[in-house]
Amino acid sequence: MVSQLQVFKIDRGIAQFNSSDYYAVLGAPVTADAGQIRKRYLSIAKNLHPDIPGLSPEEKSIATKYFSKLVSPAYKVLTQERERIEYSNILKLLAKRLMKRPQKISPQSEIAKRLIYSPSDLEYEKAVESIANLQYSSLNGILEYSNQLSELNLVYVLAREGYQNFTRETTTVPVSASTGFRDRPQDRSDETVIQSRPSVAKGSAQGATQSSSQASKAASQAYIRLAEGYIVKQQWAFALKELRSALQINNADSKLHALLGYVYMHQQQTGMAKVSFQQALKLNPQEPLALQYINKVNVDRAQKKDPKKGGFFGWLG
Repeated sequence: MVSQLQVFKIDRGIAQFNSSDYYAVLGAPVTADAGQIRKRYLSIAKNLHPDIPGLSPEEKSIATKYFSKLVSPAYKVLTQERERIEYSNILKLLAKRLMKRPQKISPQSEIAKRLIYSPSDLEYEKAVESIANLQYSSLNGILEYSNQLSELNLVYVLAREGYQNFTRETTTVPVSASTGFRDRPQDRSDETVIQSRPSVAKGSAQGATQSSSQASKAASQAYIRLAEGYIVKQQWAFALKELRSALQINNADSKLHALLGYVYMHQQQTGMAKVSFQQALKLNPQEPLALQYINKVNVDRAQKKDPKKGGFFGWLG
């Protein structure tokens, strides 16, 4: 195990293109504020403390090295404003560079593959949290979980910039006990696989499914109506919260994605606005709100490429 630590390196996701992924090391999303970063740091410190009962002398030594060589440097960078801005600059440049490359990005972890299909702030932060809860629970799992986190970070960072060139496999994804994500196909073309599954107690199962679907739709519509009220008042943060709640219930509503795009657009998050509008049009090519504003988002994003016309780090909030 000591020899493993000496060559410890996160080599997937952002880390495969950059020397370090500090957010992955701390198990924090790239959207995290200073308070969240500090909370994660203290949590990790407890897990890696050498006085934890039951650790062998060798394990205590390894835990101390993980903390001093990886965790502390990451925390130092992300809690100092100037260094955090410089690091955000690196991530921004990385995303731009990868978007110019012809090859597709193909994450290995199932949780990162799922995020490709719904790269919203909510889904991303939920995914990061689910892995972060396991990351430092065992010394043997730190490397793999950190790699998964770095892949999540890469998918999210690229998606916010409007990147579309991900590899989408056509296999179904099983439920993950650790993340709680539901089964979903890895591609729309996989619908035939779903239809070919045998049905048991078809009549009762269909009735239960129909009832559940109607209840979910009603709950989703309630959140959407609340969001529309906030949109009228231009209370974008409140509207976004309601729309995210609706998305958690039903992510196949074109109007919902169009409203998300509209809110993101008014929050100056043009990358996420474009992704949301595109998803709306994918679900319904005639979605009026998405059709009305997607060209405006494209123009705004083009203008932001000129450094004289906008802040460089606005995409990170």
